[in-house]
Amino acid sequence: MESPDVESMAGNTLTMTLPANDSALVEGAVSEKAARMLKFLRWYARERINSRLMDERRSLPLALVSDFAAAGLLGLQVPERYQGQELSHVDTVRVITQLGAIDVNPCILTVVHNTLGIPPVRHFASESIKEEVLPLLAQGKSLITSAISEPGMGSHLRALATRATKNPDGSYSINGTKKWISLGADARYVNVFAQLYDGKGQASGITGFLVETDSPGFEIGPEMLTLGLKAIPQNDLRFNDLRVPPSALLGAEGEGLRAAKSAFMAGRVMLAAAARGAAMRSLEIACRFAMERKVATGRLAENGRIRQKLADGAAAIQAVQTLVRNIAERLDAGDVVPDALYFCAKILGCELMWRVIDTSVQVLAARGYLDTNVVGQHFRDYRLFRIFEGSTEAVTVYLGSTILRAPHEFFGMLDEQLDASRHVRELAAAVAELATTTTDRDEANRHILANVVGDLACWTMIAATTNAVAHRSAMHAYAASWCEQKLRDRLHTARHDLLCDLPSVAEMTDHIAGYADVIGDIEQHRPSEAYGLDPLLRRG
Repeated sequence: MESPDVESMAGNTLTMTLPANDSALVEGAVSEKAARMLKFLRWYARERINSRLMDERRSLPLALVSDFAAAGLLGLQVPERYQGQELSHVDTVRVITQLGAIDVNPCILTVVHNTLGIPPVRHFASESIKEEVLPLLAQGKSLITSAISEPGMGSHLRALATRATKNPDGSYSINGTKKWISLGADARYVNVFAQLYDGKGQASGITGFLVETDSPGFEIGPEMLTLGLKAIPQNDLRFNDLRVPPSALLGAEGEGLRAAKSAFMAGRVMLAAAARGAAMRSLEIACRFAMERKVATGRLAENGRIRQKLADGAAAIQAVQTLVRNIAERLDAGDVVPDALYFCAKILGCELMWRVIDTSVQVLAARGYLDTNVVGQHFRDYRLFRIFEGSTEAVTVYLGSTILRAPHEFFGMLDEQLDASRHVRELAAAVAELATTTTDRDEANRHILANVVGDLACWTMIAATTNAVAHRSAMHAYAASWCEQKLRDRLHTARHDLLCDLPSVAEMTDHIAGYADVIGDIEQHRPSEAYGLDPLLRRG
């Protein structure tokens, strides 16, 4: 079978729909350019990809990068003047969802390159750097990633320990270590974020630099042996007096937080879109099994509890689709999307979609636990999405904390952006009541309060978003009803989360340390640091 034509991906942008069925129609139209990409990806999945071998070999097929480059997948939103595809956000989300359904590894390759790597260059590099670098990236001649996480910090950017020092000649010297950097060993370019200091040791703020990986002082550390996502290297990167010219700056000195945010926020939406693709594929397989499997009461799909689980999974998928598309349409319209919507996509998008995958494993029973039946591998691969770009707990607490600091600002945004006055009134009343229960309590309980508020805010946003489009189809209506019920349940149980009298840190850690008396010292000693237990996880 011949590959579909991918040479004219820069063609016209007339809209068209994919093969007609209810689910496809719910997705809406895509441009001709995006439709070609979807057609190519479906062919590529059938004829060229072997997910099992990628997982076992911990590597991508040799031809994949060049094949994806030829299809335009490595320059999705790069402007055409830099030889990119200049896709809309709606089209980009569709492409990433398709990739998520196929395999996490090529999906993350595409997401990291397009949303973590390219945006800081596209939006913050000088024009001369854009003209030099963006065509290479868009054509897949070079890969790019961003290096933010460190051994001592993840998404808390203000805790960066990597240092950049400005030299008398205007250049910068970078020293430090980054950890868990996707594509870190394979990228030609890395966006490095560091704390900048002048020659007198005065801090100048977090600053971003575009670093070429063949620069003296750039060192690739060990690759992490991850539970899933095995074909995409996650490496330590080390910088030893790595010198870059002034032209390497991503924006002005001290503007690194803005550049990093441009990568983080886009990445969070794409993770939700990718996880949705995997959830769709997993639920599809579970539904096929339920329709064929005979049990004592008839077909498994006719069991009321199984039917409920499948329906709940479909509702969650539809809800996340509605939320992600809402964000994409706002971006295409040139609107400023509130950070809270990005956080909601990350939190509920990744959490709900992984739960659908988990449900699919359960419905498939023993077949779900087999690594060869797709869903088991999805279970391992997409578990990471609850941690990527900020763990669910960290992002939820942060969101809740920002709301508690300026509740009226958040409620006003919610009412204006989502036209959700009823939902806003209910959330405001709940937050006001919950806040009174922690006035005189310790920091731990304030964190719990922030988590509860952040979680309630996310369910409020997704309920309001799905309610606004409930009229579009039967599944839209069911998803809106499902989200509304989840919000009701969460409002009802929220107060109980704050009533738990936690043990002190000393009481808790002393108790857990006592487990050693039961299970003994069983830490395995392995020959290499890269394969041993992380230093932060070892016994003191």
